[in-house]
Amino acid sequence: MGDDVTRAVTASTDYGNATVINYLHNLWSVKKERGPFMAMLPKAFLQELVTLVTGNGGLSAFTSEVAALPTRSVTRYVHLLTRDPGRDVTLSTLAQSEVAADGYLPQLLNLGGIVVDEQGRTGVSNATEIQFGPVTSGSVETVVSVTHVALTLKATDAQSRVVSVIELAEPFGLRVGESVSIKASALTCGVM
Repeated sequence: MGDDVTRAVTASTDYGNATVINYLHNLWSVKKERGPFMAMLPKAFLQELVTLVTGNGGLSAFTSEVAALPTRSVTRYVHLLTRDPGRDVTLSTLAQSEVAADGYLPQLLNLGGIVVDEQGRTGVSNATEIQFGPVTSGSVETVVSVTHVALTLKATDAQSRVVSVIELAEPFGLRVGESVSIKASALTCGVM
């Protein structure tokens, strides 16, 4: 599991605590047997939690402190790009590389469950088909060349960011009147 956390952090563009927190939250929510997960946490930390729950104010005081924390809501999007946006891409600079046409909008990315592949890599895939378009602006002959796909997170705690930019193995042309889609489970990314 330590290797998974390391991969999640090094894949992050901000190397921030939000990456680790999001990874651990996802792991906790999908793991039915929590023993191995708890073994990853420092014993002193877990003992401190027990002390907080059993100490002054007990469970009700601890529950109140947890309830006072803001809920973090994260929405994930997929974007189609016409060129490589570069290594230092941010949400504000992403638009310079994104498809610019009427009828095109970034689409929601609904993730399926966390899986481990045959090489031991932890990842998730799109649970549903992602459809873009149809593109409605320009002439029938207009072709927009799509070369990259970007994944972004928009969070309520101001931790919004570009998660990944993926170069397509085969760029494709998007014409006016056309829609394109990414089939369910076709887009796989490492757990973060």
